[in-house]
Amino acid sequence: MIVAVGAALFAMGVVFWQRDLFYSLPTPRPAGLVQPPLGQRVALPRELRDVAPAPGRPLLLDFYNADCPCSRFNRDHVRALLDRFARDIAFVAVVETGANQDGPVDSGVAMPHVVDRGAAIAKSLGVYSTPQAVLLDGDGRLVYRGNYNTSRYCTEPRTQFVRIALENVLQRRVAAAEPEAGIAYGCALPGEECHDDR
Repeated sequence: MIVAVGAALFAMGVVFWQRDLFYSLPTPRPAGLVQPPLGQRVALPRELRDVAPAPGRPLLLDFYNADCPCSRFNRDHVRALLDRFARDIAFVAVVETGANQDGPVDSGVAMPHVVDRGAAIAKSLGVYSTPQAVLLDGDGRLVYRGNYNTSRYCTEPRTQFVRIALENVLQRRVAAAEPEAGIAYGCALPGEECHDDR
């Protein structure tokens, strides 16, 4: 009996650590990934224009996938950012789903959202993993694309990249891109075929 319980606990530990290790490694970049450069003005797809703010207001796009544990871990941090910045910055969740997924979907955070079946919006902005964020300034220029933090739980203030980007855009500061912020961690987009060039 003790051996069986020990074996079961060991097996659960192995599975836990394998999953934890999987999400602590960078997400493989998709073959043919194209990323608009920072500073470029981007045209929003129609689905986003329908929920985006009037010109002149910055916009944060939260790329979310309900099937991704990392997206779910990130919800409290996104709520905290929304509470702090929503008066000055518009927030829209871009909910990633498989191309054939039916039924209602949302991000689990009270903000407008669009469903990105087939990842067309994500691909147009160079996003290939969830959770990720894209920030456009009031002129529609891409000022940030990347991770929320280096920590899965967004607990390290020094690397809360999205919070820092939001503060910078409100203060009209142009900050150098943090290389760590651009290394995607989390889940590949649904249906995306990737190659590993880590």
